[in-house]
Amino acid sequence: MGMNKNRESIHENVSHGKKTFPYALYHARIPEWLSGFPLHWHEEFEIILVTYGQGIFTVNGENRLCKKGDLVIIPPGTIHSIERNQKDYTEYFNILFSFSLLEENPESHCHRKFLSKLSCGTGVRSFFLSGSSSATRIAELAQDLINHREENYSGYELMIKSRLYEILFILTQENLACSGESSQNRKEEENSAKIKKVLAYTQEHFADKIGVAEAASICSLSESRFMTFFKSQTGTSYIQYLKDYRLEAAAEEIQGSRSEITRIALENGFDNISYFIRAFKEKFGCTPLAYRRKA
Repeated sequence: MGMNKNRESIHENVSHGKKTFPYALYHARIPEWLSGFPLHWHEEFEIILVTYGQGIFTVNGENRLCKKGDLVIIPPGTIHSIERNQKDYTEYFNILFSFSLLEENPESHCHRKFLSKLSCGTGVRSFFLSGSSSATRIAELAQDLINHREENYSGYELMIKSRLYEILFILTQENLACSGESSQNRKEEENSAKIKKVLAYTQEHFADKIGVAEAASICSLSESRFMTFFKSQTGTSYIQYLKDYRLEAAAEEIQGSRSEITRIALENGFDNISYFIRAFKEKFGCTPLAYRRKA
């Protein structure tokens, strides 16, 4: 393994909001504040509203170039990522919350009929919303939450819950809800579980000499079938994902330490230093040394 110990787990275990009020709203800018957000998943429901520019958002293998006003809906447990589109800039807000915020009783009518479907992803037919009347209304509700994100007056919590309920109501009413279980849904859950195992393995061993063969063995697939499978589930090839993960890890260490660039490259899975510098410049737009000077 490399020296870098700060890479975030693909299963995001960070608590969003308070235990008594599991809700959080974040503001992000790419590339000013972060270069992107690699493939990961978490237990919370997430709503992303793009407010400036455009970026590439990937959810369950489906990637989309999203621009200002577009929404991304991410059910719990869904693998997703965000990356810069060439030299474009992107600004967005993401709202994360647990369904326990809205309904503490899993046996309730609302939970069984609506929230349980949304929580496992079967209640969302489209991850990307843009241009429709439902998208416009959800964007207005999300913007209202954004506008009041720093408010701390009494009753604000009730306003948050009411807006979230309205958003979920629209999602279920605008023909976006799927009804019942199906073999297709179960297959998607199985595929998601396989991909999560591969991503977790990559996170643990990315600095070692691993490749398609090791990843394919985790899924009990041939290398050719695995490559097709991984691309369909994540929107990128495994080779590209592994390279990007190593580059992100190296970039983080370049900014956070004074270690030699050659040493950092070797400790993060790059045996060929010339290739590392070329790949780094292609991804971040500058050499590793220039990247360190900008930090």
